[in-house]
Amino acid sequence: MNPFMNCPGPVRCVGLLLLGVGLMAVRAEEPLTPAEAVRVGQSLAEELRSLRPGASSTNTGVLRIRDAKGRRREVPVTVLTVVGSNDWQVSYQASLSNGASETLTARYGSGAPIYEVARSAPGASMAGAPKVIAPGGTAISFANSDFWVCDLGLEFLRWPTQRYVKDELSNGRPCHVLESVNPSTNGYAKVWSYIDQEFKGLLSAKGFDSRGFVIKDFSTGNFVRVKDHWFLKDIRIRDERSDTRTELLYTIPPE
Repeated sequence: MNPFMNCPGPVRCVGLLLLGVGLMAVRAEEPLTPAEAVRVGQSLAEELRSLRPGASSTNTGVLRIRDAKGRRREVPVTVLTVVGSNDWQVSYQASLSNGASETLTARYGSGAPIYEVARSAPGASMAGAPKVIAPGGTAISFANSDFWVCDLGLEFLRWPTQRYVKDELSNGRPCHVLESVNPSTNGYAKVWSYIDQEFKGLLSAKGFDSRGFVIKDFSTGNFVRVKDHWFLKDIRIRDERSDTRTELLYTIPPE
């Protein structure tokens, strides 16, 4: 799940991870009623969804993929963010090892997001026509990695059922836990998002199947300060069923 989808640049911590969004206060000593838990959860999800980039940007990085046998490979990635007056989009362009390429584009506006995937054959100079992915069909791999389209698009924040669960530590930080329930039978049955109580940013997430077992485990990595900006170096996602792992490592600009 990409926490920088809504940032001024996909790797700037001045965006979603370190931006206070004025969430409703939750006091653990006063248990919430089911209706209150839904109201708090809907408010949290809505405010996270409302964040958008402050400017267009281009970032580079690499997908470092480890398979179940411990073999590793790297896939170069370019992330393009284009901001319009009323809408914006983020494109992930992956250069595959066989000379082919794959591009995932997420378009955001006044309505539901539109996800498109375009692929090129090995050695082709242009990608094929983009294919629109229906919201219920976004549990598909991007560039043969552990990241699904719905992970990179934070699609789970748009599911109808959102509710506050509890307070719990994640990465050593006190967090509110948001539960998002999937209306579709495709992909996760639910996702738990760990939202930093102080900075109101997404620190980690867990995707569950219908039996309550964790399918995937996502977390942010390390931060680096360059001049007056903080940058995230990496995010990680692990598939618990296949014992595979993917890291998205961003290129940090020079000082």
